[in-house]
Formats: sequence, structure tokens, C-alpha cells
Amino acid sequence: MNVSQNAFIGHVRDFRGTDAEIGAAVEALARRLALFGDDVDASPLYPAVERIGTIQRDQPIWAERNHSNRIFVLDSGFAFAFSLYPDGRRHIGDIFAPGSVCNWSSVWGGMLIENVIFKARSKVIVLDRDRLIEVVADHRSLREAIQMHENARCHRRQQRCRGLIALPAAERLALTLLDIRDELRVGGEGDEWIGLPLTLRELGDLTGLTDVHVSRTLKKLQETGFIEKRGKRFRLNADPQMQEALDYQHFFSVSESA
Repeated sequence: MNVSQNAFIGHVRDFRGTDAEIGAAVEALARRLALFGDDVDASPLYPAVERIGTIQRDQPIWAERNHSNRIFVLDSGFAFAFSLYPDGRRHIGDIFAPGSVCNWSSVWGGMLIENVIFKARSKVIVLDRDRLIEVVADHRSLREAIQMHENARCHRRQQRCRGLIALPAAERLALTLLDIRDELRVGGEGDEWIGLPLTLRELGDLTGLTDVHVSRTLKKLQETGFIEKRGKRFRLNADPQMQEALDYQHFFSVSESA
């Protein structure tokens, strides 16, 4: 374990757990994979689990230092993938709700490998990368379900990137909020009133807007009725016409029936 990994683990309150505890933790991943295969059994993953930990505060893992031999699955909480430009600007490329394999690209290759930040109080499952690769290679249904899930994630990200290039600020933010709701639903959040898991700055890094612009645009969306707020929770009123105008498609089946 290198110095950077020691620093990461230092922010995690962890335990190895019994098979029952590991099974309960892996359940979030199993629920997501069940969207792509009824016969998916996540129990073969148990031997690959190194530890289960709770992040005490917002904590990054760095692609070049922490991804080398560990895979991170989010059990609860929220996380996002990001890149840093040479001038220090940050771009958030994807978002993760419970059940997500947050650095799958480091396993499969051929994809952009990004850094990941886990939000405070998130619970994380840490798996040994080599053992995970062996398990996935030996279990076809598990491998195919993960591949289909990651393909759906890739399609949704491409849809969002297209909108961020082509749409004005209000539509860009609306599209991003639809993606956040979609990800939370896939992660098991069934309530139509949801807490926004990102700060204004993080929303800005995801949409390419400043935090001030995000704040103003949120108010505009609230005035148009697209957003309703109740304390720190909000609800999206994205009628079919709005989604059609954004050319918004659902790639996870749970979103179509939610």
C-alpha cells in the first residue's frame, strides 16, 4: 500500500465484516445489476471484498495513485468522478449513487480513468482489483450485467455531454438535474422529493457554469415550475413535453417506470 492509499484509508472507519455483513453491503450493487439480468448473483464477489468503510469527510481517490489495485463500490451516500485541468479548474464527468462501481474503467480499460470524490458519510466497499477480475471472468451473467450497466451509464453521460455543448444554461441544468434524479432512482431512492447531493460549485463543475450562474438558473427553473423546493429537498416536474424538448432518454429501465 503506497502513501496515498494510506492517506485515503486514514479517512475511512472500516471493518472486514462477516459474510452476512458483506452480503448486505453488496446488495446495493446487486439491485442495480438486477436491472440487466434476473439471474445475477453477486455473492461470488464476497471473497474480493477487502473492507467496508464509512468516509468521514469529502475524500478523493486519485486515479494514478489509488486505482492501481483497488475497486470502489458505493454502498450508501454519493460520489462523483472528476478531472483537473493544468490551471486548476475541475470538470465533473459522472455521478454515482449507491450500487455504483466508481472506478470500473480501471478494470475494463479503453475508457477515461478519472479521479473520484466520495461525499462525507458515504459508505464504501473496497475490493481487490485482481480478485474482482478473476470473479468477473468466471461468472458470465455477472460480467454481462456489469457490462450492460456500464454501457447504460456511458450512454447517459454521452447524452448529457451533448446537451452541455448544444443547450443554453437553463436546459443544461435541467438535463443535469434529470440525470441526478435518474442516478438516485437507480440507486434505490424512490421518493420523488430528493435531497440535492451536490453543492452549487459541484453543479457548476458538472455543467460548466459558475456557482453564481447555477444559483440564478435554479431560481429561474423554480419560477418556471420545473423545480419545486421543500426545505433542502426538491422535486422535478419534468413533463413528457419537457423531456422531449431536451431529447432526454432513459437508459436504466427503473427510470422508465419510476
